[in-house]
Amino acid sequence: MMGAGQKIRTPYFLIDESRLLHNLELLKKVQEDSGCRILLAQKAFSMFYVYPILRKYLAGTTASGLYEARLGHDEFGGETHVFSPAYREDEFEES
Repeated sequence: MMGAGQKIRTPYFLIDESRLLHNLELLKKVQEDSGCRILLAQKAFSMFYVYPILRKYLAGTTASGLYEARLGHDEFGGETHVFSPAYREDEFEES
């Protein structure tokens, strides 16, 4: 908790964990009711510090390139989906 007179260093992102958990519970219910698997679109939300919470509710991540795919694989786990309209030849050798 910050005391009076302390300044917030920017940029500063504040996550309301209770709202995040509420939304994740909704996504979990959609998965259970429909049989689908919901993936985190890292391009839209790549705040990997909350991945430990997210991975309890979501099936994995999506990525649009090699480095995003590594982030999802290494930090989130679960399924890792990657799509790009074009890949460089050297990216095919990555595992």
